[in-house]
Amino acid sequence: MRKTKRLRPLLMAAVTLLPMAGNAQLLKGSIKGYHVEDAAIGYSPDGYVLNERTLDLKINPDSTFTFDMELPKGEADVSMTMDDKGYFGLHLTKGKTLEVTLYRTGEGMAIAFKDGQTARNKLVNQLYRSFDGMKYWSPDPSEAKTNAAYRVLLDTEYNKVKALLPTIKDKTLRAYYTRLAEGNYKWCKLRLIMDDCQARNAEFKDNTEFQATITDIDVNDPINYQTNLSLTALNNMVKTRMGGDNEAYCREQMQLVDRMVTLPNLRSVMVRMIGQNYFTFGNGQGDTEAFAKDYLRFAGKDSLVAQDIIRQFREKKLSEEKTHAGKAAPDITLNTPDGKQVPLSSILNGKFTYIDVWATWCGPCVKEIPHLEKLVERFKGNDKVQFVSISVDTNWKAWSAKLDKDRPQWAQYVLTAENNEQFSKDWGITGIPRFIMIDADGNIFSADATRPSDEATATTIEEQIK
Repeated sequence: MRKTKRLRPLLMAAVTLLPMAGNAQLLKGSIKGYHVEDAAIGYSPDGYVLNERTLDLKINPDSTFTFDMELPKGEADVSMTMDDKGYFGLHLTKGKTLEVTLYRTGEGMAIAFKDGQTARNKLVNQLYRSFDGMKYWSPDPSEAKTNAAYRVLLDTEYNKVKALLPTIKDKTLRAYYTRLAEGNYKWCKLRLIMDDCQARNAEFKDNTEFQATITDIDVNDPINYQTNLSLTALNNMVKTRMGGDNEAYCREQMQLVDRMVTLPNLRSVMVRMIGQNYFTFGNGQGDTEAFAKDYLRFAGKDSLVAQDIIRQFREKKLSEEKTHAGKAAPDITLNTPDGKQVPLSSILNGKFTYIDVWATWCGPCVKEIPHLEKLVERFKGNDKVQFVSISVDTNWKAWSAKLDKDRPQWAQYVLTAENNEQFSKDWGITGIPRFIMIDADGNIFSADATRPSDEATATTIEEQIK
């Protein structure tokens, strides 16, 4: 199933959302010309895309569906995903039923709204489709467009949205969507500028177009918050560069938030981000207890979020102690592409084993695949070493489709959700890609090994199989 801005860290604690029965179903529809297995509704309680939560949308055998849920504010714009066939935007209103039909066109799946529900829903649908982050990035480099082509596409899509704004007759509502569209456009442009700078090994903060776009952003404006401009503007103000344990960077972030942020939801997001910057990306290499005390004081009403991040960090440290080099590799049950279950220990076979932990939706993971292919080819025919990929995909259909397309020449496995949780805990995995080396005796050589793209990986393998 599609992941929402899934390449960036999730920045807020989980929100429990349960479908429920009501006086009127919020949504009902039918699908014509397609068989859909996985469908979902995406809903953000505060409108911020990175806080979006997914709810399963059950498709009946006759390709019809209905959906209902609590709407705390009485109405909401939501996303709707149909496998990888279609991504749409909808406006749901408490006490009203939105009726839609999904159908096949020459360009893929399209949506039609029942008469009387069209103007706002057409606009919301275009907003979601035009500013879908997956439109301007591909996890598969072979399918990606050039940055210049993405910029042209973005302008084209923005014009589609602007063409629909006059159809909204209510001036206040039209003004809201005008600003929302502008904010989304700016964010997508900033993201493309950052991607281009990264590809050229350039610093995006030195880019004049980036600075011209982000300058004078009011970080406490709710629409700037919803469209990720507030977060980007705040991080742009930090003078310290990330590096080492990230403590100096995080302390400057905390000072900046205390000085500038009055919007509660933005502060909550920043509390989580700062915790991740220090305890996850900085790996807590400095005086963690002293920082933790200051961080908890800074968190204030969001201290439960902060406490959870610190707890996860301490659990990770305990896992690292259990995965020192020389200790027996923790075992786990893996699933093969044909549905069989095998213990990890049973496939080691007395060989030095290099393991790639990945997922189809993870961009950095997919970027490493061509390098892993070269590594596999480099050691082809050497029976002292083997390569294994373990996917953490929850959507096994997407995983299987990726294997069918790429046809990798090394062993492929996937974890169930339950086993993934245990596997991640055993190895202290908090993010992917992750690479592991196990020696010929089944003991841990490295619980956090170098990537395939790092030449040191091949050198290490060669040294271990002499």
